[in-house]
Amino acid sequence: MDVYIYLLTVLFIAGLATIVRFFGGEGLIAGYNTASAEEKAYMKEKGIGKFVGNYMYGLAAIILTGFLLEKAGVRYAQDIAWAVFAVVIVIMLIRIRRFNYPGTRNSPQARRSLRLTLLILVIVAVLITWTAFPAGVDLQSDQFVISGVYGVSCRYSDIEQVQLIEELPDINLRTNGLSLGPINKGHFQLEDGGSVLLYLRNRKPPFIHITFKSEQKPIILNYADPTLTTELFEELYAKVD
Repeated sequence: MDVYIYLLTVLFIAGLATIVRFFGGEGLIAGYNTASAEEKAYMKEKGIGKFVGNYMYGLAAIILTGFLLEKAGVRYAQDIAWAVFAVVIVIMLIRIRRFNYPGTRNSPQARRSLRLTLLILVIVAVLITWTAFPAGVDLQSDQFVISGVYGVSCRYSDIEQVQLIEELPDINLRTNGLSLGPINKGHFQLEDGGSVLLYLRNRKPPFIHITFKSEQKPIILNYADPTLTTELFEELYAKVD
């Protein structure tokens, strides 16, 4: 499934790049379609379509390279690729200002656009950092609560089994979550088609595997410190037993 998603993403970006670069698709570039006829003529003459198209080809190549390297066994290749992807976008947004019509490059509108872009990037970085924070686990009298982003609460009476496992099941796809280096958090799909909630600080065993009597998604979690993972397992097992 992830092969098709990445392939479609790469083809979509490359398709847009082709339209912008070779088929007069400059109107797809933010700011170009709202410019005056004189400003459009200036930007087109300076080659804004070629500039943006080439960058988009590069972005597509970055995504594809990260995916292929990850499949070849290079750890964190996709995470590095997405980080490079973000950096390249910032560079493109800064460099594209040279296509602004003379007299408007340092206008209040241009400065506002740059500030807005930087603000959006900061917000995204803050959200990613917040999501990556370790999940808190609170063992209460009748339930345990996992706090933070993708937090859940589960009654002990609904738990079917709690195990301490040494190997993770094969994970196929992140459906709604975060993968940032060794951190995996949120909703994922397994190779066998099942779904799971992950709260992993790394891929070093052991892992706590929790299944439920109902159709609730299984949970797999661990701490960066294996000793803390084992201690949490023993406390949780005592509550369920």
